[in-house]
Amino acid sequence: MKTFTFAIHPYIIKKYNSLFERMIQNYQITQVEIDVLAFLANNPEYNHAQDIVNIRGISKGHVSIAIEKLVSKKYLKRDIDPINRRCNILKVTKQAEELIKEIQSIQKCFEEMAYKGMSEDEVEQYHYWLRRVYQNLGGGKCE
Repeated sequence: MKTFTFAIHPYIIKKYNSLFERMIQNYQITQVEIDVLAFLANNPEYNHAQDIVNIRGISKGHVSIAIEKLVSKKYLKRDIDPINRRCNILKVTKQAEELIKEIQSIQKCFEEMAYKGMSEDEVEQYHYWLRRVYQNLGGGKCE
């Protein structure tokens, strides 16, 4: 059976993003803003814009614009990093809690759909091999 592997990943991302369409309308928020907020909420140990760029793979320009919008909407707060005063520590605010819960609920729904019929071991193996491909292609250098 012929497999079009490179066509699979864009389809998965498109499907994931489509689950946020109602939220985008209701909150007047962009997909990048959702991705930035979700990353920060799900990974509190990564709290710099550069972390989002390096790990999540969103362009620096898009991350910067999203952070500005999220700060103006009071979903994010910036504090000066005491270790490197040129950087900001990003923190999700209380005002974002409801939005974060909705994002995480959609993420959970996506995972249930994506991994339906797969054992925990199969899901772990999928993630293992996906990470290997990612690292082989030069990703994860800053992790």
